[in-house]
Amino acid sequence: MKIAAIVCNAVLFGFTCLVLATDGPPRGAPYIVLTLLLLLVPLFSSLVLLRFPGNTIMWFMALAGNIALLGFSLWAIVSQWPHPEEEGVVAYMILIVLAPLLSLAALFRAGRVPRSAK
Repeated sequence: MKIAAIVCNAVLFGFTCLVLATDGPPRGAPYIVLTLLLLLVPLFSSLVLLRFPGNTIMWFMALAGNIALLGFSLWAIVSQWPHPEEEGVVAYMILIVLAPLLSLAALFRAGRVPRSAK
């Protein structure tokens, strides 16, 4: 689960950088926040899963970041309906939702939940 979450986070970061390079920076405060979350949360979650699995503060920060990313992502998907007919839009939307879900599952795995958080 941990490896799948880290790989999914890395792919999400790469695709987000590609979208930023091709489409340019976002306009509007909510989309700027979403873009920052799409860049920072996957990196931070991967760092927590790799280096700090037992640190309670880092665990809670990664948990909150993934929940915020999931919420902003679902909001963006719903608010922009119907989506443009570009290639890869559906795959990118699935990746945007799948990455925080996998990260949350990996964080909640029995061996990864800090003792003080139980």
